[in-house]
Amino acid sequence: MQPLPVPAIFHCHSQDFLVSHNIYTTHSFFNLNQRQNNIKQKKIIKKRLQAKPHAILLAICILSFFGLCIEGIQTLAEKRIYGIDITQFSQDQLVRHWQIIIPIWLIVSLLVIWLSKNKCNHNVFESHSVRHKWQMILGIALPILLAVLWSCLNGGPGFYKYYTIFPIKMFVYQYVYYIFEMLLAGLIISLSQKAFDGILGKSSNIPWGGLVLGLSWGLIHYLTKGSLFFALFAFVIAIIFGVIFNLVGKDLKKTWPLMYLVFVSI
Repeated sequence: MQPLPVPAIFHCHSQDFLVSHNIYTTHSFFNLNQRQNNIKQKKIIKKRLQAKPHAILLAICILSFFGLCIEGIQTLAEKRIYGIDITQFSQDQLVRHWQIIIPIWLIVSLLVIWLSKNKCNHNVFESHSVRHKWQMILGIALPILLAVLWSCLNGGPGFYKYYTIFPIKMFVYQYVYYIFEMLLAGLIISLSQKAFDGILGKSSNIPWGGLVLGLSWGLIHYLTKGSLFFALFAFVIAIIFGVIFNLVGKDLKKTWPLMYLVFVSI
């Protein structure tokens, strides 16, 4: 007995199914290969970034430096607007100056902290070096002694003299401004120190962060103040900050308030 012939319509459907199946299989295979290639590329990029974290840290450090440079740009713009130098600003003009730069520095600081943690796995507010007890004590005692010394030489702490001279509004804005200036300066120290430690392949006691801050901060003071004395003074202070940073375990959480203490006592 011969089998019944299969209707032509089933042949058509069967052929269409096979064609569709082949197209689907080919498309799925292509998508799978594309996904695998994307994963490989991401792994390669990630390995490259992990291989040169010091280069990324220096790039983020430049962003911190740019944050400080913004004030120089702002000062030049204000000089054209007011027709006078920042040293001749009225109290209201200085307050407006700080009202603009403080939120900018806050945004830049948060961005730098986020990039450092998420792109380089470097938390600036954690300790990155084991220190002996005497080193921690010296790191805390040094800025306190400097603050007392400058206060004695100047006839009292700088912040107290400003408090007695300036209106309370101006005083508050100025010292909030110093908080964020010290934060950006501390970020430059932390990132550049970590970068140079990575380049050297060891945790160095040389204050590389202080040297980088001294060169950058000193340049900014020279451009904004027009004084070589202020530039050299900023360089020396930056080196001291770098030494303090290393003594307290390369931890910005400890260094930041100590830097602020020294700076507001000048």
